[in-house]
Amino acid sequence: MSDALARFDRWLFAPEPAGRVRALRIGIACLLLFRLVTGPYAELAGQPAALFRPVWLLFWLDQMPSHDVFVGLIVIGAVAAGLAIVGMRERTTFLVAWGCLLALDGCWASRGKVQHNDLPLLLVAAVLAMAPVGIRFADDRRGAAWGWPVRTSILVVTSIYMLTGFQKVVSSGPAWVLSDNLRNVMYSAALTGKAPTDDVSRFIADRPQVAHLVALLTIVIELGAVVPLLWARTRVAYVVAIALLHLGVYLTHGLDYSMWVGTAAIVLIDWRPAVARALARPVPRPAVP
Repeated sequence: MSDALARFDRWLFAPEPAGRVRALRIGIACLLLFRLVTGPYAELAGQPAALFRPVWLLFWLDQMPSHDVFVGLIVIGAVAAGLAIVGMRERTTFLVAWGCLLALDGCWASRGKVQHNDLPLLLVAAVLAMAPVGIRFADDRRGAAWGWPVRTSILVVTSIYMLTGFQKVVSSGPAWVLSDNLRNVMYSAALTGKAPTDDVSRFIADRPQVAHLVALLTIVIELGAVVPLLWARTRVAYVVAIALLHLGVYLTHGLDYSMWVGTAAIVLIDWRPAVARALARPVPRPAVP
């Protein structure tokens, strides 16, 4: 056990480029900003108090906040996220943006239904809120101080997918793939009218072998998160795989997990080389007539 913990410690605190921490914080702050300004939060105001079921974070509330409170949280959070993106008072502004989204998502989840659309984003943001600040995007210094935020973020994202697949295996076993479970789910989704079209869900539900294959691929992708955790070269391919997985969920159920894909893409892929190449590319001069 001690050897395993020692190996994990060496992995977690392995050196990473300092600039990657800055890149992660910029990317996650962009997602925080996008979610704050596009989320369905203001429409929560006015919900009857009898229907309010506060999550533990909001135990002190007895009803939904007012419309003005929601708008205030959105504006303050969006401004803070923008300031964090440009590096102004980076830790404070990032924390404010994260706190505003956490409060808004807490209200969203206080309607008696579990909401986990922003779970990876909020957890990774919590890690980055504790990471070193004052780093330049192009800083290539390597060290453990910049390694742990990067690798902890990777561990968070991959663990969420692994636990999602593990829960399916534990709760249903082989029946999750071999039974009519997914076919029934697809038929039910086609009746809700929430998806952009019911053609995809009906296509899968009407074909048992296709439904079994989709169920199997879902579990393989989720449990397969251990692969990008351990082998960096597979991370781009894994992001593509989960993007296709969540696209399928949207087409069949109308559920938006774009924040899962966005968070995974920012965390698992080091975008700095691509940005550097794009910025170094010479601008073509217009032809002289």
